[in-house]
Amino acid sequence: MRPYEPRDREAVRQICCETADSGEPMDGWFPDREIFADLLMRYYTDCEPESLLVAMSDGRVVGYLAACRDTARFRRMMAFWIVPATVLKAMLRGTLWHPKLRALLWANRHIGQWRDHVSVDAYPAHLHINLRHNYRGLHIGQRLLDQWLRQARAAEIRGVHAAVNASNTRGARFFKAMGFQPLGRQLCLHLPGRARTIETIIYALPLR
Repeated sequence: MRPYEPRDREAVRQICCETADSGEPMDGWFPDREIFADLLMRYYTDCEPESLLVAMSDGRVVGYLAACRDTARFRRMMAFWIVPATVLKAMLRGTLWHPKLRALLWANRHIGQWRDHVSVDAYPAHLHINLRHNYRGLHIGQRLLDQWLRQARAAEIRGVHAAVNASNTRGARFFKAMGFQPLGRQLCLHLPGRARTIETIIYALPLR
């Protein structure tokens, strides 16, 4: 386990794309890994790399914990920089006109009306953990989280939350075992052409 370094950027983005759909690749419903990784990982690698930890094996990045100490700042950076820049990049790459993306946007056109409100004001930090397939079940996630929690408590962060896919029973067990408690559910994505939606459970942990 060690802090993230700029040379880890591509490996972290690759792991993100390989594990985004409940631990499986996102390629079936999003057409461009470059754009997807920008949306999901650019904040952590470019804006708050000091809160990003990586797990190494034989000189290779096999997992990471990406965190943000202030979710309000994360939302501002996403709204005013990362999302606009990514949309422009997607236009230049032709991704915006891809049939898969059009189907994804159409399937989610009303999702904002269905989303439950889950307040995380008492848990301003957030995090997520992803590991390559062959490195799951080896307590790597626990070690990453333990290290980050020590840092967070030293920084006097009030609390942290994590969003877990409702179908990800392994993830739910992990966060419960680490002391997190569920706050509520959010419907966050409809997958076109597949009879299911992605619903997340928000787990939270007070740190002081």
